[in-house]
Amino acid sequence: MSKRPNMLFLMSDEHRADVTGYEGNPVIRTPVLDGLAQYGEVFSNAYTPSPICIPGRQSLATGQFPLHCNGQRYGEDLAPGYMIFARRFSQYA
Repeated sequence: MSKRPNMLFLMSDEHRADVTGYEGNPVIRTPVLDGLAQYGEVFSNAYTPSPICIPGRQSLATGQFPLHCNGQRYGEDLAPGYMIFARRFSQYA
């Protein structure tokens, strides 16, 4: 049996990437994020499928465009039991 991966997924809401120490900002101090960035993966070039935060997060969680997971506006939440990456990971526990 292979060792399961150890994942930590952080998503900052309404936070620009250039306001972190690890991205070179000389004023902002983010020592914990800097340490995580040093030993983990940092995605420095990303695009969102939606300019609205909730549909964008739902799209990331499902791997689908907002139109396909029925979440294009505020209040259009995913249906209970909808397959998201966290649920998929839990199936392999």
